[in-house]
Amino acid sequence: MFVISMQLLHFILSLTLLTSPLHPHKTGDVKTFHAFHTSLTEIQYNAREKSLEITIRLFTDDLENALTKLNNGQKIMIGGKNDNSDAVLNKYIQQHFAIITPQKQKRPINYLGKELEGDATWVYIEIPESQVIKDHVLYNDLMQEMFDDQTNLVNFFYAGQKKTFLFNSKIKSTPIEF
Repeated sequence: MFVISMQLLHFILSLTLLTSPLHPHKTGDVKTFHAFHTSLTEIQYNAREKSLEITIRLFTDDLENALTKLNNGQKIMIGGKNDNSDAVLNKYIQQHFAIITPQKQKRPINYLGKELEGDATWVYIEIPESQVIKDHVLYNDLMQEMFDDQTNLVNFFYAGQKKTFLFNSKIKSTPIEF
């Protein structure tokens, strides 16, 4: 029970830091320190469009570092006049986030764009033709190649129900069950 309580405490503190406008964050050449490494994802089924609409919130500085690493060390900047992140960000999302069919195929993801909000970046994607998710698997190892303590929280809304999934270094995928 102690382990579960510590995980819950870690989750609450991570979520607070992720959503708090008071999160200590410096820009420029000063390195940013995060006490916790967390992402927040919301998946919403759109019955009219028969698609999954997905938003992912990540700390911008951590995301820039992950994208720079993926881009063979060539610096990636998010936001401003020097923004060069869309192609690499799309590639990163395709590699680290997926809904996998019973036939072990990744569902196609459409990258829609991103938006900066304070020290975080919102990434917008969709998965079309997603009316059936039975026996599918949700995969999320965002930022786990960067941080051993990375946790990824996913709130999934489907057919009037909400399920919450928590991913970490030990749990990278889980069956989608509603």
